[in-house]
Amino acid sequence: MSRELPPQQAFQTHCLAQMGVVSWLSSSDSVTGTVFMPIQPWPIAVEAAVGFVPPPSSAGFKAVEPVSVPVEKRATDEKDPLVHHLREQLNAGPEIIVEDLQPIEELAVDIVVEPDPALNTHITRLNIYAYALSNKLLILSDVPEVFSQAEEIERLALKMGQALLKQPINEWQGSAFSWPGALKNPHFWKRTDWLFGALESYVGRLVKDFPETPLLVLAGAQITQLVEDLAPESPLKHYPTARIVSLSELYRIPELRKEAWQVMQSSLFR
Repeated sequence: MSRELPPQQAFQTHCLAQMGVVSWLSSSDSVTGTVFMPIQPWPIAVEAAVGFVPPPSSAGFKAVEPVSVPVEKRATDEKDPLVHHLREQLNAGPEIIVEDLQPIEELAVDIVVEPDPALNTHITRLNIYAYALSNKLLILSDVPEVFSQAEEIERLALKMGQALLKQPINEWQGSAFSWPGALKNPHFWKRTDWLFGALESYVGRLVKDFPETPLLVLAGAQITQLVEDLAPESPLKHYPTARIVSLSELYRIPELRKEAWQVMQSSLFR
């Protein structure tokens, strides 16, 4: 049975064998290993040898002067480069990447983002009131940008919903939607895809609790046109929909209510 020794321990075994010590291991197993023989096991301190000057011999012999180590001479091109020549030497080697330490100049450019032609509409501003009634009926109506008759058209929407659903309206919510709203950059006003996405998200929040497909009333020319311009796969395009004049017009001109009632009856309950 043999055992492999690491190089350092094999070197110790070799040294002991040179001195005649061959039974220093207590085990009877034979050991093998690669002897680690360094090139210069005892390094010589060259600096100390150079600085040492032996004293004169009392016997009259002249001390041998130590041989001085010659100073390495390098060509002018191999000397440490100066700072102003560093860039030329770095640029001479194509394998060296030199980082430009000059400040970066930022140039103002016009970013032109063309809107998707499939999502195109001429409407850039929209103000509507929305009424979700009894988790069945959703009314979206145009209103002027500055409107002071919100309570009147709210009562009108509740009466309209009660007549259409033929039941009291015990649960409802009303809210407003405005575009561009808080957007201050005119560049984004022309992003019709943003407008369509904002409107669909707004309606989605209103009808998320509806157990069935909502009945949709579009009251006003702007909201009607905007829904018409939506992509065919938009959920709003698949709701049973009635298109009438805005609630503010119905409130100011009661004569329009009869025609609006007929349109809602024929469109929602066919």
